[in-house]
Amino acid sequence: MAVKGEKESAILVVVDGARLWMAKDLNDDICLTIVALASEDPANWEEAKSAWSRYRTRLISESIDAFPFEETDREHALTSLRAAPIWFAIDFPHHRVFIHGMTMEVGRDAVLAAEVDDSSEKPSPLSIHLPPWWEMHEDASADHVFQPRSSPVVKPYVDREVLYGDAFLEDIANRILSVVASLEWRESNADKDESARHPFTVQVHRDWLMTTRTDLGGRMPRQLLHGARNWLGLLTDSQSIRIMNGEPIVALPVDWSGFETAPIGSQEMILYFDLCREVIQAGWFWCATEAEVGPNGVGSASLAPLIEFLRSVKDNWLSSPFEGGAPPASLIEYDRRRVPCGTGTAIEGIEDEPVSGHVIDCDCPICEMMAEGMFGIGFTSLDGHQLDSDDEFAFSMAETQEEWEKQLQEYADFSYAMNQKSTDHDADDELEDVYASAWSGIQTDEQLPGDKSGFLKKAFMVAEIISCLKEVDAPSHEIQGLNECFANYRRSEGDQRLLAASQFKENLQTLADRYPSLVSKSADLQSRVDESARSAVCDDTDPDAPF
Repeated sequence: MAVKGEKESAILVVVDGARLWMAKDLNDDICLTIVALASEDPANWEEAKSAWSRYRTRLISESIDAFPFEETDREHALTSLRAAPIWFAIDFPHHRVFIHGMTMEVGRDAVLAAEVDDSSEKPSPLSIHLPPWWEMHEDASADHVFQPRSSPVVKPYVDREVLYGDAFLEDIANRILSVVASLEWRESNADKDESARHPFTVQVHRDWLMTTRTDLGGRMPRQLLHGARNWLGLLTDSQSIRIMNGEPIVALPVDWSGFETAPIGSQEMILYFDLCREVIQAGWFWCATEAEVGPNGVGSASLAPLIEFLRSVKDNWLSSPFEGGAPPASLIEYDRRRVPCGTGTAIEGIEDEPVSGHVIDCDCPICEMMAEGMFGIGFTSLDGHQLDSDDEFAFSMAETQEEWEKQLQEYADFSYAMNQKSTDHDADDELEDVYASAWSGIQTDEQLPGDKSGFLKKAFMVAEIISCLKEVDAPSHEIQGLNECFANYRRSEGDQRLLAASQFKENLQTLADRYPSLVSKSADLQSRVDESARSAVCDDTDPDAPF
């Protein structure tokens, strides 16, 4: 991006249908920030301007209207571009970006840094991630801006009314009733044996996704889930980068012309998989407990009440808190508005309360430290592992069959390599397993990066001791007592820390006396607590002591 010192002025032209705007005497930081707006796939200049707060930094004007844009005509714009050594152009109707005269290549996917003359000012990040259907032309000629695009615009169009609405519920209900009336269902005893229902769940889910539909123009529902996942992930990640650098997280506006049919991101894709499974499994339950069963099984008269039941299941699932945090509907909104789900982080443009912290239910001191925000902002992200649990292409995050088969081969090669490594490891009795214990990986007394207080390293040790206590079925009050002593120790300050350290050590010694397998771990952790106390005294008394 720009470098410190004198910045050469540039021209930026905006093509918006029959209307054109041009601004002169802009520096390249400003021009690149305006170009970055195309990352969001705005339909026109007005939509692009409404995304300005997602990209502007503390080094750039708060309002895009502060820049000297004036409406112009094609002849004047073309003449100005031909004469300018550095220029930029954004063509909204044809989804194109043009750059000319930059000394560096920008690229369609980049994270740049704007710098200022004041060396004390930290550079601000700027992410550019053009959608797959946008073109980036660098070292372009001015005439190219007003020539037709050579390739068609192929953009995913998502009909969420079909994916989530009556079409979805009716299709699933019909498939459920058809399965329940089949000989395979009766012979499997699936009406009474819940474990026998899984193959039928996979069948209904797969058939829903992989069957072409007239209301989708001959496309399959699965096709609506793909096409832009990686691009949307980059946009969401760029907002995470912003907050790490002191900039606010800003949600995409919902009043854009293409918002309702915009492509689906990975988080919505994963949650849609879970929703389908929830609805289908609820359908089996309803057929087994609520449906009127005639001599030939569940009849077509059950269709309407089943659809209504599935609708209530869908609505309830979407609005219920997910693992103690935000409900799926909110997580889907985050994904559609291209912002990360950060613990306790307010998002401009979303009125919901910030997502609460990690739920403490695992006796883990590291989790407790995370919940207290000791590691900064925690972002919640679903990994989608469940999509691969059935070894079915239909559910995978791979867009094509070829991509999926390649991933399967890569996973098989990796598994083989790891199994071979494990076999070689077992054959060498003298080879040390450096992952066997938290202690084995601690080769130095130096602090972990970002862990100035040294509590993180101790937390790993406490977590291992707790694991040992669980292995011997130690009573829960002993585990809780250890966690409380460690928490009091790391939360205390000054003279109170000396007292808390003493109580923590006493607790460790009591556990060692009761469980001989903990003697060495307890002794080592106590010595580290003592060393931390000595270091703290040194810092307080020696003005030349290092931080």
